[in-house]
Amino acid sequence: MDETKNTLAIVLNRQPYRENDLLVTVYTKEFGKKKLVARGAKKLQSKLAGHLEPLSLAEIMIVRGKNFDYLGSALGRGTYFNLKSDLNKLYYGGRALAWFDKLVKENQADERLFFLLSRWLAVLDNFQAGRTGEELSKENGELFFSFFALKLMAELGYQPELEHCLICREKLRPGKNYFDLKNGGIVGQECFSQKGEELKWDLVSISDSVIKLMRFILVNRFSQAEKIKTDKKHIKELYQIVEKFLRYDL
Repeated sequence: MDETKNTLAIVLNRQPYRENDLLVTVYTKEFGKKKLVARGAKKLQSKLAGHLEPLSLAEIMIVRGKNFDYLGSALGRGTYFNLKSDLNKLYYGGRALAWFDKLVKENQADERLFFLLSRWLAVLDNFQAGRTGEELSKENGELFFSFFALKLMAELGYQPELEHCLICREKLRPGKNYFDLKNGGIVGQECFSQKGEELKWDLVSISDSVIKLMRFILVNRFSQAEKIKTDKKHIKELYQIVEKFLRYDL
């Protein structure tokens, strides 16, 4: 008899596989990231396909196979309807899932990552930007994405050093500081003046306001994102630094 196991899972991605099947990537609560074959899911009469859309929470059955693991069943537990009905929420939610899929390895169980992703999706789904029916703004989208990305990097062991200079280890002082994309942290102005030339390809300028914003993000829950008061310029700066940090060495 085939070995089976049941778990909650967030659907990260799905793609065609063979004639009638789908290859579904999920992040499960108990077993980490899995790639599973959903047999017959491309057929019109399949009951599986509707529960396997990306950005969905489902209770699934994993069936162990000789060469692949298979999806025995799937039952939707959360569709994040508000997220999917707002194009900007859908865009930034999709980007978060894509980065999660790139950075997280398969078959390494970590409940903290499961709850990190599920909580962020719930907060994004429930966020209301002012009047009823208003879509998520680009600035709020960039802020929410940056919030998630920094939390994810910290959970994976890449939390940036934001209190002390990476080179001299002295406490950072306000002024012209730089973010080190390679080592994840701040290089102070004096150390940049002395050693910046040899590090210049890895460094980007960072304002005091964005350093404070990063510090706030790393010690607060996703629900606090709605309470952040800052301007578009600093949100854009944060987003660009986070993007470069994510892409470095990929």
